Amino acid sequence: MSYGLLGTLLLLLPGAASAEERWVQQSPRQLWVLPGETAELSCRISNGSGYVNWYKEELDGSLYWIKQSLSCCSPVGRYSAKQEDQQNFPLIISPTQREDSGVYYCSSIDFHPIFGDGTRLIVTAATEPELSILVPVDVEEPGQPPTDIPLLCHLHNVPPGWDTVRWQPSGEVTEVTAVATGEHGVLSAWSITRVSPEQRDGTVSCTAVENSTGTTLSVAIAKGLREGN
Repeated sequence: MSYGLLGTLLLLLPGAASAEERWVQQSPRQLWVLPGETAELSCRISNGSGYVNWYKEELDGSLYWIKQSLSCCSPVGRYSAKQEDQQNFPLIISPTQREDSGVYYCSSIDFHPIFGDGTRLIVTAATEPELSILVPVDVEEPGQPPTDIPLLCHLHNVPPGWDTVRWQPSGEVTEVTAVATGEHGVLSAWSITRVSPEQRDGTVSCTAVENSTGTTLSVAIAKGLREGN
């Protein structure tokens, strides 16, 4: 069963009790596990309704129903959703597979259900990302003065801790933004900068930095700003 994300969010509009009376809290915001490990996603609700629904966000933005957290029911495949007390309804996935990566939502059981903010699960054994610089095609119009060119540093198959990118020759340091989990559970992240006309004749590089160890990984493009690795 799937539900359009927009249609789901419309259920949050006024018409039920106030936000102060009803809430759903999920944690953690991000969870990294190795394939084969157990992932536990927490969901706490305010109204003690007895159970919650768990969903996974699909690539098209719709929500795929996974399971209800009924204490009476057995696990379904690798999914189990239990009730620890009147407010706690975690989802457990074991053993995890790469395709389990994605964003999970839990909701209260009401006529107007309340949804949590989601937990992003990343299942990966990668130790360092794969880097490439993406250059827009035909960013300039003929006859127009040269303008700054936006560049994307693409981090593919991202492990935990690779949170920043350093650009050269500017020395600019930017945070990466995780924006997508692919069909096979591969997480991609991006960092963006703009290169001035004066910098186009030199070599441009982006360096991904692992924050806890300082480990770096670089990719560069030379004169002409053509994509390279």
